[in-house]
Amino acid sequence: MAWDFGISKEEEAYRQKVADFLDKELTEEISRQSWEDLGLDVEGRAFAKKLYDAGLMGWSWPVEYGGKGLPPTYDFILIDELGKRWGAHVPNDVAYTMVGHTVLRRGSEAMKKEFIPQIIRGEIEFSLGYTEPEAGSDLANMRMTAVEDGDYYVINGQKTFNTESHYAEYHWLAVKTDTKVSAYKGISLFIVDQRSPGITIRPLTTMSGERTNEVFYDEVKVPQNRLVGEKNKGFYYMMEALGSERNYVFVPSRYLPYLNMIVDYAKNTTFKGVPLAENPMVRDKIAQIAVEIDISTLLADHARWMEWNHLPMTCEPEITKVFVSEMEQRMVDSVMQILDQFCQLKEGSKWAPLKGRIEWEFLHSFMTTIGAGTSEVGRTVIAQRGLGLPRG
Repeated sequence: MAWDFGISKEEEAYRQKVADFLDKELTEEISRQSWEDLGLDVEGRAFAKKLYDAGLMGWSWPVEYGGKGLPPTYDFILIDELGKRWGAHVPNDVAYTMVGHTVLRRGSEAMKKEFIPQIIRGEIEFSLGYTEPEAGSDLANMRMTAVEDGDYYVINGQKTFNTESHYAEYHWLAVKTDTKVSAYKGISLFIVDQRSPGITIRPLTTMSGERTNEVFYDEVKVPQNRLVGEKNKGFYYMMEALGSERNYVFVPSRYLPYLNMIVDYAKNTTFKGVPLAENPMVRDKIAQIAVEIDISTLLADHARWMEWNHLPMTCEPEITKVFVSEMEQRMVDSVMQILDQFCQLKEGSKWAPLKGRIEWEFLHSFMTTIGAGTSEVGRTVIAQRGLGLPRG
């Protein structure tokens, strides 16, 4: 089978429209307002409205909820063009790239009409409420519970590493609704207003300085109509969404700004009167980074091509996730070797090369092989689903 990852004339026209808008409107300050960095703030929310007002949001979403009903290619173009500029994300990233698609597949008609137009307009954000202190990648072992009580579910328990919770309007929450069945069959998904009585949000600071959160529920009442899809099917909905989420979240173009920065640095920095760009070891490290970004782009394009052609994805998005997350660590390690001891200088130091972003990226890169499922779990998925190997 021949694979054609190219885009049509119409898609190229959209790409150019996005690129022109971002070159004019996107600043480095706004680009850093993502869940991976500084978090969404006033400027990021205003930028989301500008994106929508410019007619650039929602092209791949159903017409009846405010979109244009076109293939997912358009959203991938938007995400890639943002990534090329300081590694930016779509504002309200979790809502747009993760939550919304599951609401479309599994939410009630009333839920779709309420939330999808707001997501397209960039008005609301969600925080993922999956991980618990005793259940990281092993989501089936979560302990937070929801018990039916009249027109409500009453929820108790704790979630951790909820990165957007201090600014997101809603919690995309997975909880146990039946503790008597097998772990996979008793989980449900809810949309919870994070300002509900009984919710406490406490900050956790990562080693790279990002804020994430632990979230506590104490007798929190959630209306029955906030249940997503069927009761006790939440785990299957999460697994169903996994491949698509990886196609939207692990974006190779976000590493191009780092490649461009280190290329410029090597060209303009001398050692003993000779530009670093003429050092064979430096050239080799930069070439390796460029090759790996190209490889990751090909892997991502393959998985995306399968999605927009409605082909079944088994392990392809997982391959992208494992490769991209580990590539990030190899990239940063190589750049740190090129920068030598200057790589330890933080943002704000006048001596820090590349604005001190490499020191931050080094610390941040440990998260990418843990968050959204560890590399070990990812390799197990690839082995079982892709290669047909038995469980160990």
